[in-house]
Amino acid sequence: MNTDMAPARPAQRDVGALLRHADEQARAADGVPMLVRQRLVPDIAASLREDDLSVAGGFADSVARQLVEALCPPGESVEIAPIVRDIVLADSTVTRLLHARAIEARLCRNAPMVGLAMAELPPRVEAHVGDAQDELAEAAMALIVAQSRFIGNAQSFAIDLSELPPEALSALVRRMLGWMQDHLQASPLALRQKAEALLGQFDERRGRPHRLMRFCHLFALPRAGDTWALSENGPSLIFAMLARASGLPADYIIDMARDADLARLSVLLRGYDVAPDVAARLIEGIAMLASLRLEGLPSAATLAAIVQDDAARMIASWRNQLPLTPLGSVW
Repeated sequence: MNTDMAPARPAQRDVGALLRHADEQARAADGVPMLVRQRLVPDIAASLREDDLSVAGGFADSVARQLVEALCPPGESVEIAPIVRDIVLADSTVTRLLHARAIEARLCRNAPMVGLAMAELPPRVEAHVGDAQDELAEAAMALIVAQSRFIGNAQSFAIDLSELPPEALSALVRRMLGWMQDHLQASPLALRQKAEALLGQFDERRGRPHRLMRFCHLFALPRAGDTWALSENGPSLIFAMLARASGLPADYIIDMARDADLARLSVLLRGYDVAPDVAARLIEGIAMLASLRLEGLPSAATLAAIVQDDAARMIASWRNQLPLTPLGSVW
């Protein structure tokens, strides 16, 4: 074979640059399944509201800004903020959670539609601020403050890092450290110190998700005979009650509010054996908050026809299909 006529090979690339590029491509590929699903299943893409996507994008920006402020070397923050936002959105667990928080904030804003004047002050919680049980009273006040902060921040497209599970925040920090170490020639020791400082001050117990679940625990929610009225609990506490009852993550349950007929929520309520008429009222309330058409909802008779064991098996299958959800995390 005459090798003299073979085409010239391109100049040898820097191996480090090639490896970094390969890693970047691998990270970007994590988002391909979502893009493909949206392209090939139009109904799924159409079910994502533009206002929810806008707020979720604002939440991603908010998380990115906080990470940049805590970890970025001086003088680099402006340049890398968009890159950190991409790192946030490349994490499917975090993206799903931020989108769910956007939906939750919208439902809270619509709380007056179901007779709740202030979503951050549901009567069930407010009634226990002065409770004789000091622990319950403290939990109620802490929840009111946290809920008020969440709703206020959401109006400004901002969100606290405490809304993220600790495992999700740690994963974001690791990815961000890896990128800065490769691209900014930052000191690994300095980056590690900043990361440890950020994660060290993160206290899951002070976050709103923990406050919601603690109130449920102290008040034994949900329990037999409890009212599921949205006007008593507000949407956030209802989702926490359902998360505690089902073992599903609350962001997964909040996502059910996108369903035009609230079919998933119907199965969830019947799996927990909520009475059909009670479940029908709750479903109608969620539909009103979510701006869904009421005529497409299941009737109490339809809900009564759902066999509890069948619903429980389906809920168990949903839990089994959530391998990325940390064990024991229900919010």
